[in-house]
Amino acid sequence: MNCSSCGTQVPAGATNCPTCGTAVPYHYSYSGTAPSEPTIPAQPYAAPQQTPPTAYGSQPYGGAPPPPPSYDRPLPPYGTPPPPPPYYSYQPPQQIPQGPQGPPPPVRRGGNRAGLIVGLVLLVLVLVAGGIFVAVSRLSHSSSSSTTSTTPTRVNATTTTPAVTSQNDPYTHSGKLAFSDALSDNSGSHKWDENGRNCAFTGGTYHAIAPDAHFSDYCIAQSTDFSDFVFEAQMRIIKGNAGGIIFRVTSTNPTNEYYSFYIGQEGSYELDKADGTSLTSGSNLAINQGLGKTNVIAVVAKGNSFRLYVNRQPIDMITDSTYSHGQIALFADAIPDPTVVTFNNARVWTL
Repeated sequence: MNCSSCGTQVPAGATNCPTCGTAVPYHYSYSGTAPSEPTIPAQPYAAPQQTPPTAYGSQPYGGAPPPPPSYDRPLPPYGTPPPPPPYYSYQPPQQIPQGPQGPPPPVRRGGNRAGLIVGLVLLVLVLVAGGIFVAVSRLSHSSSSSTTSTTPTRVNATTTTPAVTSQNDPYTHSGKLAFSDALSDNSGSHKWDENGRNCAFTGGTYHAIAPDAHFSDYCIAQSTDFSDFVFEAQMRIIKGNAGGIIFRVTSTNPTNEYYSFYIGQEGSYELDKADGTSLTSGSNLAINQGLGKTNVIAVVAKGNSFRLYVNRQPIDMITDSTYSHGQIALFADAIPDPTVVTFNNARVWTL
C-alpha cells in the first residue's frame, strides 16, 4: 500500500506513513461481504480517505506524529521532573502532613485570681456580720437576764432542775451556810423525826409519808431554830398529790403553829398557815409536773416577807407577821389521797 499523500510505500501493518506521517486507513473485515468486494467503498473525485483516529496520540489533521517508542533513547537527566500525567489520570488528593501537636496554650489565670479575691472579701463580710450578730445576741440576753420575772417560762421541765451542790447562797447571795444535810441517813446532829410510819430513811432518801387521806404528815429537824434564812430542799412526789417544806414551827401540841409551802404534781403551789389560812396559791411553769419528777423547792424568809422559789426561779412573794422563828420540817400533803414524798439535800443559809 502506498501513502495517499506522498506516494511512499507504507509497510504492512503500519498505521502512519513513515515519510509524511499521514494516517493509513484501516481495513475492516465483515463476515457478510464477498471475497471479491472491496473492503472500503471508493471515494468520489479520488479524494484521500480520512479515517477518524482510533487512538489517543494520533494526528488527525496532518501534524507530525510522535516518534515511535525506542529503547535506545537516553534517559532524561537526574532531577528532571516527570511529564505531567494525562488529564484523565486520577490523582488522589495529597495529604498535608500534620506536624507534631505541641502543648496547649497556657491558661490565663487572671480570672481565677480575681475570683479568689472576691471570695475572700465575701468571707470577711460574713465573718464581720456574724460577729455583730453574736455581740447583739449576747447584749440582748444580758439585758433580759437582768430583769426579774415573777412568772418564769419553762421550755423543758426536765432541764430546769438545778443541781444542789453549791455551798453559796444562790438566792440572796449574802446568806451564810448554817445547815446542810444530804438526807441519806439520820447520822447527823439535826435529829430528824423517824418513826417508821410517817418519817423514815429508806434507800438513801428521807421519806415523808401520809397514809391517811384525811391528814397530812410532816417530819421535823428537832435541833433547828431559824428566824431570817433561806431554806432549800430537793423533793420528788412518788405517790399521791403534793409535798413541800415547813418553816418557823413554834408549836405542834396542843396546836400547830408554822408556815407550809408545798407544790402539787400537776404544777400548782400554795403557802398556808398551820390553821389552814391560805396566804397565796397558783400554778407555775417552773414546776416539773408528774410523779417521780425532781423539783428544788425553797423559801427566803426575812422578817414578815416571804419569797417563794421552785427550781431556783421566783414564782411568788407574800408578807405575814404571824410567826417570827422556829424549826424546819418536810411534809407530805395527803388530801385527798395517801401520799409519799422523798427528800434529799436540805440546806439553810442564815441572813
